[in-house]
Amino acid sequence: MECQLPLKNKFNYLFIYFLNFDTMKNVYILFLIVLFSSTLFSCKNTEKDSKQKAIELMTAQTLGLAHLEEFNLNEAENEFIKVIKLAPNEKLGYANLVLTYLRMGKYEEAEKQLFKAIEIDSKDADIRLLLATVYEMGNEREKAISVLIEALKFTPDHVKTLYDISELYSVGSDEESQKLRENYTLQLVEKAPGNIVPHLNLIEIYINNGDEDIDKAIEQLEI
Repeated sequence: MECQLPLKNKFNYLFIYFLNFDTMKNVYILFLIVLFSSTLFSCKNTEKDSKQKAIELMTAQTLGLAHLEEFNLNEAENEFIKVIKLAPNEKLGYANLVLTYLRMGKYEEAEKQLFKAIEIDSKDADIRLLLATVYEMGNEREKAISVLIEALKFTPDHVKTLYDISELYSVGSDEESQKLRENYTLQLVEKAPGNIVPHLNLIEIYINNGDEDIDKAIEQLEI
């Protein structure tokens, strides 16, 4: 790892010079030697600390995922909290902690962590998808739909978001919900033409629409 001296936003060194270059040349030279030596020592310490932090971060992340896989949820929670403390500006730690809270049924805690992740990257569709999942699991369908609509403003081609929002509208019995389901399913077919599931869903929608859309259903069967 390369050490760079002193750069804005990397190292906050404060150098105070009380040197008279005419009468204190020897002191100035000595100061430079001491400064150079201490800087090298600081670089080595910084490099060592960075490597140690990286090791701790990787260890906590690996252990957290292992505990999550084994359903040791309290242990997973502790490890992911450690990940966040080590790297507070990385959204992955928050996302993994959210997955843990979802399994624990702690939806309010999951929501809080996702808001922190969104502050780091407001355009991440997967983070917003997780937030929608939190609301869906908490039986807050309208909130989930609202989050997904917001996500599509940033990533209109995100296939999983399109699929989830079409499924959320599918449970609505009103005409508007069914029209919106059809609209998002059509977009999904366009974005993922090789996926058979959206085609089957679209066929179901056309059949439910009655005789007026039977020809469209047959057309989908022939694709």
